[in-house]
Amino acid sequence: MNILTLDIGTTSMRGMLFGPGGQVLGMESVKTPLLIDKSEGRMEQRPEVYEEGLLAICRSIASRDRVGAISVTAFRSAPTLVDRDGRALRNFIMWQDTRNSDICQRFRHADALVYNTCGASVNTVFTVTKLIWMKENEPELYDRAYKAMIVPDYVIHRMTGEFATDRTYGSRTLLMDIRTLSWSREMCDLFGIGEEKLCELRDQGAVVGRVNRAFSEMTGIAEGTPVVSAGGDQQLGALGLGVMDGRTIEVNSGTGSFVISLTDRPYLENPSVICNVAAIQGMYTQEMNVIASASALDWLIREYFPEYWGEHPDYPAVDSIAEKTPPGANGLLVVPHFQGCGSRDWNPEARAHFAGFSLGTRRSDMVRALYEGIAAEIAKSIDMLPETCREATSIAVAGGLSRSQIYNRILCDMTGRTLVRHRNAQATAVGAFVSAAVALGLYPDCRSALEAARAGDEGEVLRPDPANARLYRDIKLRTERLYRAAHPDLKMTKTETEG
Repeated sequence: MNILTLDIGTTSMRGMLFGPGGQVLGMESVKTPLLIDKSEGRMEQRPEVYEEGLLAICRSIASRDRVGAISVTAFRSAPTLVDRDGRALRNFIMWQDTRNSDICQRFRHADALVYNTCGASVNTVFTVTKLIWMKENEPELYDRAYKAMIVPDYVIHRMTGEFATDRTYGSRTLLMDIRTLSWSREMCDLFGIGEEKLCELRDQGAVVGRVNRAFSEMTGIAEGTPVVSAGGDQQLGALGLGVMDGRTIEVNSGTGSFVISLTDRPYLENPSVICNVAAIQGMYTQEMNVIASASALDWLIREYFPEYWGEHPDYPAVDSIAEKTPPGANGLLVVPHFQGCGSRDWNPEARAHFAGFSLGTRRSDMVRALYEGIAAEIAKSIDMLPETCREATSIAVAGGLSRSQIYNRILCDMTGRTLVRHRNAQATAVGAFVSAAVALGLYPDCRSALEAARAGDEGEVLRPDPANARLYRDIKLRTERLYRAAHPDLKMTKTETEG
């Protein structure tokens, strides 16, 4: 049975067809550029973009090979409102959108309750405060809506007609109890979101519906083809990189960076650490995020290296320039909060800082310093994970930035852990294959399915250079002091002051 994985990212959609043995048979992708209003922190996406991308990918793949099943994964916190036919009534509000900042402030008094129930504090990224914004600013639309849906729910409905969401996405709403794995009446009452507006919760890694006649006629994929809701993209990325226990941490550096480790129960010790449902049933993720990573590099190239900017930016050329600068970037420091500080503080007002410029500073220093700033932020995030997760000795990397050798070397040295990068960097798609292959009975468990998909791809291994350890501890400390100096109301933790 061939499995088509649909991996819906922030700025692109990818379809990858896997054979039953885990071999890649074909791939298609389409771009999904965002609608951005920088003046108000708004980022949206037209529903038609996802519908058109879905049809284009499925038609192309189905014209060349038989599709026996479809496995869907996507980013996790971008809602819209739909009518009873599942048609969107407005654009999706993207996960980076910060128009809900004031709403988040209104619920700060309930942070402890929300965290202990849902596994995360109130923040601008998760779904519920975006729904509150719609309810308060578009009341007629909200009242008319049948359901609220995020992107994977919408795509699955287009294929199957089901109004369903899986529990990995539910754990990103602040409306699902992380222990009972059901919608929480207490949270629905707190935020004023009726449970009737929410889709039915289903298990991740399970068949959620089957291709209906209309979608079959539009794409050539057989009616009745099973559709699996594999889970959220970051959970699937971790699965695709072999993060199945606490020995390995995933660092996925795309538009933003995500740091994920797995536990067998929900740890709710530190409100800065997000506890979500994992792709593997019965497991939980301990997650941190850095909001701007590859997006920050794109800004730097566009503004300071225009000769390398274009439809396809020349990242290798920029890396070759950065390699001319030694570790420490000749004293230049970067705090990479271009779109706010992520889960460490949930501070949407934070902004990026470059410090240490001199008349001798070069453009190459800026690239290296940016890489070091992103890696430092990731290392600080790892330092905040539960103790059982911090004991991990290796990091598995994925995402666009992981194609950069210099970034990988910096990240390896900054975290002081062995780093592994697989040749097939599409970790999320691999995880979606693993999830569906187990759900459909092709393999008895995730580990055996992953071994098939990763056969012959043991990965490139880097080991930390002890000569850089002290330098990078200093950079972590100095960048954190710079961030805190801009926000004097925030206190440094013991871990941060010790570097």
